Amino acid sequence: MEALRIGIVGAGAIAQRNAKEAAASGSAKIVGVFDLNHKVARDMAKALSAPFFPSYESLLVNSDVEAVLLSVPHHLHKSMTVQAASCGKHVLVEKPMANTLDEAREMLACCEKNGVQLTVNYSFRYLPKIQKAKQLIAEGALGDITGVQIIAHQFKDRGYWSGARSNSPDDWRASKEKCGGGFLIMNVCHVIDYIYFVTGLKCNRVYSEYATLGSPAEVEDIIGVTSRLDNGGIVSISASSIMRGTDQSEERIWGTKGTMILNGEGLSLYSTRPIDGKRPGKMTRYAKFPNVSWTAEWVKAFAAAVRNRTRPDISGREGWDNLALISAAYHSMEKGVPMEVAPFPHDETPGA
Repeated sequence: MEALRIGIVGAGAIAQRNAKEAAASGSAKIVGVFDLNHKVARDMAKALSAPFFPSYESLLVNSDVEAVLLSVPHHLHKSMTVQAASCGKHVLVEKPMANTLDEAREMLACCEKNGVQLTVNYSFRYLPKIQKAKQLIAEGALGDITGVQIIAHQFKDRGYWSGARSNSPDDWRASKEKCGGGFLIMNVCHVIDYIYFVTGLKCNRVYSEYATLGSPAEVEDIIGVTSRLDNGGIVSISASSIMRGTDQSEERIWGTKGTMILNGEGLSLYSTRPIDGKRPGKMTRYAKFPNVSWTAEWVKAFAAAVRNRTRPDISGREGWDNLALISAAYHSMEKGVPMEVAPFPHDETPGA
């Protein structure tokens, strides 16, 4: 398969990691780099043996660029996606898809109008542990899903919020207008995506409470969310970026036939059924999984979708569904009532 020719937009730490993994995927060729910080962008371009572009516009009009990989602050996702799609370029955009559903709707419409593909970087679903979880659930290990618990706690210091550790210091993460929200939209969105992926279910109603209690930011640093799945099951999210001394990250999924635990130690399964050659009625731990680059797998899958003219694994639809839950959670706190999760606006669109 011919490599997808990608222009890298953004030269921060995440952008550099994404570019490196894309180049190593075997399915992409880096054909340009742009960032407002020209020095950092030039250095990055040199390291990737790719041309430096002095402006986003100059990169987009270059005929060698087929797609752009946008690793930029959240508030730029919509405008840069629309600009790229209008130039006929496919788009790989960092999570979240956008800050608001109105922005996401405009991105979807523009990609559809111009016949280009769109993907959002929810690449954790390519981790072998997550792929195994999906397989086990599909084989009936848990029966009908009745509950999900997401626990995500860590500590983000002042340097994170100020951007002091970035190549181009900027406090956009602390701004509600620029970031769209706090820990939920910045980090927990990854977990929401792979829970949707492994269960095949989505949330349709949500209630939340959140606050900013220990961070120099306008966005939440602690949040609790309760949501109803479309099959009637209940999801509980407890998350914060102000827990000192230890990180806590674990997901539990249970159903009428068993329970699954996902955490840093791997995957544990209890099932009343003889699944995967394991003895029923006993907790089994899957601890050894191969190391893979989830970003490289994401780029590889998207390149194949572009070449084969098929829907990407992670498309605008997945980006919308994720953002719809997060938006409903934020609106719930603001209004003090449960909120319905907005449905996807199109039945079928390119890249959707």
